[in-house]
Amino acid sequence: MTDTIDKGNNTWKVMNDLNDAFSHIGEIEFLIDELQRAVDKSDRASIIDITAALTSYMSVYTAQYDRAQAIAWTQVVGQPEIL
Repeated sequence: MTDTIDKGNNTWKVMNDLNDAFSHIGEIEFLIDELQRAVDKSDRASIIDITAALTSYMSVYTAQYDRAQAIAWTQVVGQPEIL
């Protein structure tokens, strides 16, 4: 018997959204590879540009991931009880 995934299920949706948010890590890997190429070529202008891109992207990436993680946590685990 094959298990099926209920894509209408809210838990599936929030976990998929969390996975999608994390999957954007590939863009960071790409920029790091480009930065390494620039360093290897001693291309100062590219090093500055790529470093600025990484710095700008990280705040957007982490905000998106934090938001998706908080939604997933609340949906799957629930709100913590305050003692």
